[in-house]
Amino acid sequence: MSQRGAARGGSSRGPVRALRELPLWGRWLLTILVFALAAAAIVIVVHDANTSNRASASEADAEAEADREGQVAIRQDEAPHVASLAAGASARVALERAIAADARGRIAHGQLTGPLQSVHCAAAGHAHADRRPFSCTVDSAGVSYPYMAVADQRAKRLTWCKVDPPPTAGAPLEVPVSASCRA
Repeated sequence: MSQRGAARGGSSRGPVRALRELPLWGRWLLTILVFALAAAAIVIVVHDANTSNRASASEADAEAEADREGQVAIRQDEAPHVASLAAGASARVALERAIAADARGRIAHGQLTGPLQSVHCAAAGHAHADRRPFSCTVDSAGVSYPYMAVADQRAKRLTWCKVDPPPTAGAPLEVPVSASCRA
C-alpha cells in the first residue's frame, strides 16, 4: 500500500496475516472468545428447543385434560333419568310428560335455553323383552335436543337419556349413550 494509505490508518495486511502477527496470548484469547460464542449459541438453541418441547407437552396435557372434562360433562348431561309408568298409561305420552319435566328442570338450572316449546316422542323400532325403544325431541328456544328412551312394560319404568351429538355430522358419539336408554 502507498504511504497515503498507511497515513489514513489502512493496512495492506489481510485478516489472516494480521491474526498471525498477533502475539500468542492474543491468538489464544481470540480462539477462546470464538469458542465461547459458539458454545453460547448452541446452549441458546438447545434451551429454546427444550422450552418449546415443554410448552408443546404442557399444551398436549392441557388438551387431554380438557377432553377428559368434556367427556365427564357429556356423561353427566347424558345420564339416564327414570320415572314410573302407570298401569294402562300410554308409554309415549308418559315419556313426553316425563321428558318435558326434565327439560324444564334443565332450563331452570341453566343447562338448556328456554322456554320449552314442545316434546315429541315416537316409537323407534321393535320391543325386545318388553322394552320398547323411543326417539324423542325436545324443542326449546328454537333448538332441537335429541333424546333416546325406553319404556319397560314389565318393570313399569321409563328411562331416557339426552343425546349430545358429535361436533361434526357423521362422526361417532364422543360418549356412547347408556345402555339403559336403549332397548
